[in-house]
Amino acid sequence: MNVVENDVRVLVGKELAAANERFPQFHSQHEGWAVILEEVNELSAETALVEKTANELWEHIKSNKPSGVIEYDADWVGRYAINAACEAIQVAAMCKKFLEMEG
Repeated sequence: MNVVENDVRVLVGKELAAANERFPQFHSQHEGWAVILEEVNELSAETALVEKTANELWEHIKSNKPSGVIEYDADWVGRYAINAACEAIQVAAMCKKFLEMEG
């Protein structure tokens, strides 16, 4: 098991609680699906940035770019990865919200 899995589950619960405070329950399966899809699309966009920037990092490493360039790339891969993790937590939270609607 991943060492942070339990922490992630707690974060999903926090995200769900915050979403429930701000927004009512889904009115239909269609609405729930649309919200989940929106979060999945945001996750996909962040994941694409991770992949693109990681590839740029690798290209810069292979071409012996200065350390500053490589460190800049690595920093952004990490930032995008954190953003992707947050989006994944939102996907999981909206799935739980959907399941709560279903009872």
